[in-house]
Amino acid sequence: MRPATYSIPEDIRATFVRLLAYMGGLAALAVAAVSFFAAPAEIFAALGSASAQRPAWSTVERPYPAFELLMPELAGSTYNYAIQRRAKDGARKDVLSFGEPADAGPYVMVEIYRPAAAGDRFLDASSEIATRIVDYAVTDDVKPDGQIDSKFGPVALVDFAVAPHDHERRCLGFARPFGQPAMQIAGWYCSAGREVVERTMVACLLDRLTLVNGDAKLAEMFARAEVKRTFCGQRNPILAATPEREEQFAKLKSALRGRLSHVP
Repeated sequence: MRPATYSIPEDIRATFVRLLAYMGGLAALAVAAVSFFAAPAEIFAALGSASAQRPAWSTVERPYPAFELLMPELAGSTYNYAIQRRAKDGARKDVLSFGEPADAGPYVMVEIYRPAAAGDRFLDASSEIATRIVDYAVTDDVKPDGQIDSKFGPVALVDFAVAPHDHERRCLGFARPFGQPAMQIAGWYCSAGREVVERTMVACLLDRLTLVNGDAKLAEMFARAEVKRTFCGQRNPILAATPEREEQFAKLKSALRGRLSHVP
């Protein structure tokens, strides 16, 4: 009869064989899992990369202007009208500009920003302008410079200087938020050089900003503003307005009276 101690190595070998079989099965399952999930993971990574590279704002091709800004004294400057939209929430920016940052003449920019949510908060004028000139060579930081009266009400001003392509110019910026409808008018008037921009230039710029296409709330807001228009300091529209502008002014006043007559 064979001693029982001789059966121990055989039991160990059998157990070891079973462990190797289990490990081999687990390895096969791991390989299969990697092969199954590799393609979707690559797809998700590609989608995430594309989303990260997509710009927050996109420029609309062939924009249909909603606003108009007539600046006869800048007739020789390049004029541009652009509309930008934010895909994630539908916010919109209408940007009107005369000249370019590096041009020898004045550089004027007006931005009408309409957020998608009425609860969006606007920053103070200094912060709003500072965020818009981060790509410029700022030679004098943005600082508050009081306010002016306009047809839209009081407008906060800021003073700063930039030097694109080593050409320094003095600028007077502005920002005016609104609650109904939710929007903000912001921008600046930069002189051709280091000369200080007169406040009357910004006041006249805002005075000339008009609506040509918009919804009922926007039309009512601009109609109310037109009633307070000073025609660049000359309150007599006969002296300051063209016949076409006077006709538009009359239509806006008529529309406003019609809306107010229905208010309970």
